[in-house]
Amino acid sequence: MAHFATTIETRATPREVFAYLADFSHTAQWDPTVVRARALGPGRIGEGSRFEVVLALAGRELSFEYEITRFEPPRGLVFTSISSHLRSVDTIRIEPTAAGCRVRYDADLRPLGLFYVFDLPIHLVFQLSGARSARGLEQALAQRAQGRRPSRTRARA
Repeated sequence: MAHFATTIETRATPREVFAYLADFSHTAQWDPTVVRARALGPGRIGEGSRFEVVLALAGRELSFEYEITRFEPPRGLVFTSISSHLRSVDTIRIEPTAAGCRVRYDADLRPLGLFYVFDLPIHLVFQLSGARSARGLEQALAQRAQGRRPSRTRARA
């Protein structure tokens, strides 16, 4: 199983961070592997909300549909995507600190069926892309803490 976890300290409040991360269409602002992301369906974001996230990988675009499977404002979220080849679970925990909050982002990507033979290469690529995504998220949250709206972040490896 490919796994990546990071912890980010930010001066943004837990409520600000939760609201920003709950709208998974924002991943296009901080994750350099995301080409585009959008909400699927109208209405308020909550448990059951779905998002399309399109990744660029090896010159191809791969589309994933994520659903919020746990929604606990302002403490945490879980996003789950299941396709015929992969299962992805992104767990986000937010803890208040004296200066803002601490965000623990834990992502698991599991190949399904015969695609399990690709587990090790997927894990290695996931480590590199996860580190870039973590830097992008840290930059986006820093911008939010300064009252600026995050722009498309291109964190370098």
